[in-house]
Amino acid sequence: MLRGLVLLLLLVNAAIFAWTRMDPRLALGDREPQRLDRQVAPDSVKVLPDLPAPASGAAESTTIDFADTPASAPSAALPAASGASAAGARQVAASGDCVESGALDDHQLASLRQTLTRAGVPPDALVERREIRPASWMIYMGRYADEPSWQRKADELRRMNLRFERVSRPPGLDPGLSLGNFSSQAAAQGRLDELGKRGVRTARIVEAAASAVARHLQVRATDASWRSSVGTQRFAACPVPAAVALVATAASAP
Repeated sequence: MLRGLVLLLLLVNAAIFAWTRMDPRLALGDREPQRLDRQVAPDSVKVLPDLPAPASGAAESTTIDFADTPASAPSAALPAASGASAAGARQVAASGDCVESGALDDHQLASLRQTLTRAGVPPDALVERREIRPASWMIYMGRYADEPSWQRKADELRRMNLRFERVSRPPGLDPGLSLGNFSSQAAAQGRLDELGKRGVRTARIVEAAASAVARHLQVRATDASWRSSVGTQRFAACPVPAAVALVATAASAP
């Protein structure tokens, strides 16, 4: 047995020796200077400099803010562009051809239109866009008589591992608790049925917001001289390309 093992080791060593003799480079290992001699065109290797990082958010910003100019028109919230329309909005914003105000009431829209007309924007470059906002529904608990009563109910919901928010508007619902907002009454009812199975007994469904029409004013003018006249009014890129028809068309200033 021992003789066979010794014979096997001798054969292995002989095979390794014969292999290294066929390729002398294998016997040199990684020792210097032989390792440098085996490098393939080392002079052709070049280290490239680091590329500069892109500016943060430079390509994503679509909001034009004129907060540094004197105020002459009220501020408005900005609508958010989403999905396929966001790409079109960024393209329009980059060209400066079409920007849009936030949601305005009748008085704000008329005032902004008048301001822009006085600044030299042609009437046909002012376009009103109307956006229908559907009603929303809320699962509501309350109204509670005082803060301690509200706090006791909030603590009870925490023990039940239920998420909730405080309701402060409209004043008739304050102090109250919201267990969720929904885009349809049917969805709210389905959730209320689930909560009933978990022990919620005093919640009910209320209309959180009625259906409404949001009005926006679009400015389609390549000349940007009007911007200094709008004060703190904020604008965002139009949510659709200018070639797409809108709900409402241009109207003359009152």
